[in-house]
Amino acid sequence: MSRSAYIRFLKPQAMVGLIAGYLVWSLCFVVLYSLLSVGCELAWHHVQLLGINLLSWLLLLVWLLHVAAVGALVWRVNRSDPAELDRPGRFMRHVTLLLHATAFVGTIWIGFPVLGLPPCA
Repeated sequence: MSRSAYIRFLKPQAMVGLIAGYLVWSLCFVVLYSLLSVGCELAWHHVQLLGINLLSWLLLLVWLLHVAAVGALVWRVNRSDPAELDRPGRFMRHVTLLLHATAFVGTIWIGFPVLGLPPCA
C-alpha cells in the first residue's frame, strides 16, 4: 500500500473519530466528579425530588447522557458496512469499534457509584 493511502487515516478528523469514545468517557469522569463537588458544596443533596436527592438525580442524568453518547458511537461504527472499505479501512473500523466498546464499558463502570452510594456522605 502506498504512503498516500495511509495518510488519510492520519487526518485530524480520523484521529478524533478513533478516540471519540474515550473523549466522551473522560468528559463523563470529569463532569461527574466536578458536579459531585459543586453539588456537595451547594448542599444540593438536601433537596428532595421524588424521594431522591437532587444531586443524585443530576449525577444520574449526566451519566446516562454520556452512556447514550458512547452507545451512539458504538452503534454508528457497528452499522458501517465493512464490505465498502479497503483492507486498512476495515482494520481501522475494527480498532475504532473496539475502542468505542471499551469506552462504553468504562463509562458504565464509572457511573455505578451514582446508582448505589449517597453523595456527600
